[in-house]
Amino acid sequence: MSEKELLNIVKSKAESWLKSSIDEKSKTDINELIQNDETELIEAFYKDLEFGTGGLRGIMGVGTNRMNIYTVGMATQGLCNY
Repeated sequence: MSEKELLNIVKSKAESWLKSSIDEKSKTDINELIQNDETELIEAFYKDLEFGTGGLRGIMGVGTNRMNIYTVGMATQGLCNY
């Protein structure tokens, strides 16, 4: 996959977060990444944060690959569904 293709996928994921009911601070942070820091945008959204043997661990911030109230909420819901 080329970097341009990856960036398009990541931007699509970020834009879907912007359309959801997340808080305004997170929306501002995502928009800032889209406009100013493509590398960090890719890092934040290129994959989903994984639950490993040490639990859910990662860098705090916005995005699917970061620890935040939304990724913790998704992991919690997954555990409840299990």
